Amino acid sequence: MKNWKDGNPDKKLFHERMNDIIIFLEKRVDISEFDALEVFGRAGDWHTIAYANRVKSLQVWEIDKKWKNTLKKNLPNAKIKIQNSIKTISENLETSKFDLIVIDNPMNTWGTKKETNLYCEHFDFIKHIGNIIDKEAILIFNVNKNPFDYDKFPEWKKRREKFYERKRTSKLGLQFLIKFYEKLFLKIGYKTVFQKIFKRHKYSDYFVFFLRKN
Repeated sequence: MKNWKDGNPDKKLFHERMNDIIIFLEKRVDISEFDALEVFGRAGDWHTIAYANRVKSLQVWEIDKKWKNTLKKNLPNAKIKIQNSIKTISENLETSKFDLIVIDNPMNTWGTKKETNLYCEHFDFIKHIGNIIDKEAILIFNVNKNPFDYDKFPEWKKRREKFYERKRTSKLGLQFLIKFYEKLFLKIGYKTVFQKIFKRHKYSDYFVFFLRKN
């Protein structure tokens, strides 16, 4: 990946944050009947294990085949697919529909040498998320409200300004972001039944949206 580093992620913290989200959801919906999808699987040991055994089924998508065996070890009951998640969603290549979709997208611009255009956060496919939803689904995704080392990455800044349609995106307010995504989902035919924000760390949050088709 370009301009994005794993650093030293606090896996325990991410697990706790996701567990808080699942507890919140379990009070409102029966996630034990949900078909779930982790869009960017990696090793599956950050937060996916927090909900893997609490849903009816789980698919995990990961583009890098080096993680396949680790994913199988960490998530033995999940269906692992080595594929380009963004292409699969954007080009409507997946026939399955999901009730719970978790998007642990990287920050900054990212991709491989094979791709002529780098991706950015979840911007390249979020408008196509309806391709893997039937009538309703819960969407959990990362939103970066306060980018780190922002001035060092002009392309990241440019992409964020275009996506959020704002000239200043170094600090985005939560109310602005909530309204922005509610409007985005309405444009693709889904109203927000409820939403909740859970702090991930000082830079980003988990946004939880229960979407229902209009």
